[in-house]
Amino acid sequence: MKGIKKILTGIIAGAMALSMVFSAGNALDVKAAGNGSITVSNTTQGESYALYKVFDATYEGDKVAYTYDGSNNAFLAALQASTSPFTVSEYNGVYSVVRKENTADDAVINFVKDNAANFGTAIDTLPGNGGEITFSGLDYGYYYITSTLGVAVTIDSATPNATVIDKNQETTVDKQESVDEVNWLYVGMGETETPVPTQMVGMKVNYKVTGTVTQYIGKDQVTFLLFTDTLSEGLTADKNVEVKVDGTVVNAEVNYDGQTTTIKLVTADANLKPIYPSNAQYEITYSATVNEKAVDMVQNNEVKLTDNNENTIGTDRTEVVNYNIFLIKKDAKTGDVLADAEFKLFTTETGDVEIPVVLVSGTGDATSTENIYRVATAQEIAGGEAVDTMVTGKTGVIEVKGFANGTYYFEETKAPAGYNRLETRTPATVNGANTAEIPVLNNSGSLLPSTGGIGTTIFYILGGILIVAGIAYFIVRRKADAE
Repeated sequence: MKGIKKILTGIIAGAMALSMVFSAGNALDVKAAGNGSITVSNTTQGESYALYKVFDATYEGDKVAYTYDGSNNAFLAALQASTSPFTVSEYNGVYSVVRKENTADDAVINFVKDNAANFGTAIDTLPGNGGEITFSGLDYGYYYITSTLGVAVTIDSATPNATVIDKNQETTVDKQESVDEVNWLYVGMGETETPVPTQMVGMKVNYKVTGTVTQYIGKDQVTFLLFTDTLSEGLTADKNVEVKVDGTVVNAEVNYDGQTTTIKLVTADANLKPIYPSNAQYEITYSATVNEKAVDMVQNNEVKLTDNNENTIGTDRTEVVNYNIFLIKKDAKTGDVLADAEFKLFTTETGDVEIPVVLVSGTGDATSTENIYRVATAQEIAGGEAVDTMVTGKTGVIEVKGFANGTYYFEETKAPAGYNRLETRTPATVNGANTAEIPVLNNSGSLLPSTGGIGTTIFYILGGILIVAGIAYFIVRRKADAE
């Protein structure tokens, strides 16, 4: 699944106050050199944050002036270029830096970010902890903070206790599915599995949605994440949603409405303070049951993730399908189709676990042109709708819908009149498609003796043989006597 594009901004913090340099709304006081600090909130655990000094600053009253020492020729050239947002003048090897009139904040921010490689060695580097980190003991100046998440964090001014927010975190909505609760299938956000997983009618499909609990998207704080999960009509929600953050079950507002389930995960309290660390991982699990409407078409489950600002963070979906088995009853010698054979369906070759089925088309007897069955749902089984046996009609064909990949076994419980019942079960294997017609061949029975004896036919045959033998003997004897 593709991640959400990172929203990156940077931290410049410094002692500045007048709009002659930056807008007054961004200005923050630094009262004493060496006593300043910059706190970065919403840091990401495992990431590094590096602090660079861009400009020196001198301060008097509510006025601040910025200078650059000219230590990096590339940066100095960029400052002096006509496209620079600054006017630069030199005196005794020190360069005064003043923002040009009517220059937008974004122009300054982008300039600083574009030249970040020229700031030299970091003053300090601190590891993120999922909460706040603080750079302390700072002199007057304009500072820039980067993190290994991206190019920069944010741009702001510094005071003795300035606070800026790392808004680099991203989140995704990564959806997985499993038909056995062991093997979870996942190929990427917005993509579906190939081949499509299979599940039998009446059985469960398990789902898992994962990602990061982001606190910001761009400049907007995220106070809740809203997951909207939509099922195809062939899937029935089991209404068993569970939400975890960093492995711990948490409360979430869940609403079930037919094929749509919404899950609201609140991420900030009433005071807009984040409830979870910036890189906390969410996991949402639930399941759906394949129902009677799932046959003959792929069923999908799509989840859409939005937030309180109506940003669409991403969508993802999974698919599931099932297939049909065709069985045809024939005379083993002539190939003629046979009606009125009866079958039951089992999960194994010799076991007694039967797969209940219901009749969905045809009359269910030998006079029907076609008899079509489907694997029964739990509700149909409980309601007594499952048939005792499946019966071949005039075409000799039985079709049964709703199977996952696997091998199933048909047991003949009654053969057509004049034919012997098969003693072993007939396997039928589903492997990513409907089966071809699986032939089930029967032989007609031999003529049986009458009740009470071994029959008279054998005596007729033996008698005939004796008569022929006697006549032959008589002819031979007469010929011998005549000679």
